[in-house]
Amino acid sequence: MPPYGRPAPPPYGRPVAPYGRPLPPPYGYAPQGYRPPPRRGGSGVLGAVLSILVVIGVVGALLVAVGVSEQSTDNVARTTPPSFTYTPSFSPAPTTNPVTTTRTTTSVRTTAPTTTKPAGPQPVIALGQHPLFRDDDWGLTNLDCDLPRWATDAATARAFFAAAATCLDDMWRPNLAAANLPFSSPGLVVAEDKSQLSSPCGSASSDAFYCSASATIYMSTGELLNYRTPFPPMEALSIYAHEYGHHIQGLTGLLQAASNQRREQGTMSAGGLEASRRMELQASCFGGMFIGSAEAGGSYTPQEGSSAIKNHYQRGDGNGRHRDHGTPEHNGNWYNHGYTKNRNFECNTWLAPADEVS
Repeated sequence: MPPYGRPAPPPYGRPVAPYGRPLPPPYGYAPQGYRPPPRRGGSGVLGAVLSILVVIGVVGALLVAVGVSEQSTDNVARTTPPSFTYTPSFSPAPTTNPVTTTRTTTSVRTTAPTTTKPAGPQPVIALGQHPLFRDDDWGLTNLDCDLPRWATDAATARAFFAAAATCLDDMWRPNLAAANLPFSSPGLVVAEDKSQLSSPCGSASSDAFYCSASATIYMSTGELLNYRTPFPPMEALSIYAHEYGHHIQGLTGLLQAASNQRREQGTMSAGGLEASRRMELQASCFGGMFIGSAEAGGSYTPQEGSSAIKNHYQRGDGNGRHRDHGTPEHNGNWYNHGYTKNRNFECNTWLAPADEVS
């Protein structure tokens, strides 16, 4: 099986998503179907944009919890409250020597604390110019994931998500190593009702969310799926892959940089909400990379893979909610983009035009 989702012989090199009307493509999009990505320095809009745009890192608080949202077919949104924020750093807490003071009859002398940086690769607090996007050939290796059966009871669902996590780990670990970025597997908490979920980021307000303070994905199964495809396990898998995308953002420093930008611009300002949408749509693109690579590795059929993408054209910001996740159309577009392209740089939403992340 070819690495990194390169084109494969029919039927794998098929048009994707045989449903509904054609939708506007996301940034850097090419006709559907697997094919090699454009090389760096080549012609085209993507190369031009990547060469002229710079995204400025800013200082702020860390956004740490992200949920899934859903647009119903009757245009009434069934959504969760906006994501919430938390302040600890992504990096392990530094070790600090105790402050010591020496009292004399004339003065007090204080020894300044010292900090120790963790060994090994470190996250990079950056967005559009992040090292994760440095090489156009970096993507996920196709693997056959050993996925057990799916059911909504907590024990069965946890075994399903844990198996998916093993495969995701095996795909992302060498990807981040190539960029000299840290890697660790996320924690996992599964319950049937979201009221049973709690985290350092707070109580659950979504059926699925990621908390960077604990580096853990939280999944509740009772109302997770919309059952609008014939493959409920793929709906569950695609939602988990989106949350795992937030874990990758957390490990690499992208999540902190996004939160910094959002806080500086105002969390609920137009600019702050756009930063949130870029972060969410990037997680969808990362999720699509996994769905495509696992399908290419033989984990499931093309029909099942396409159903996962279809599901994400039905999730996103609906009427009556803050515009912090992106429209269902753009959510599906970016998920499909990761699915068909499977290159890190193709998921660089931070350099995308504003009208592709609305």
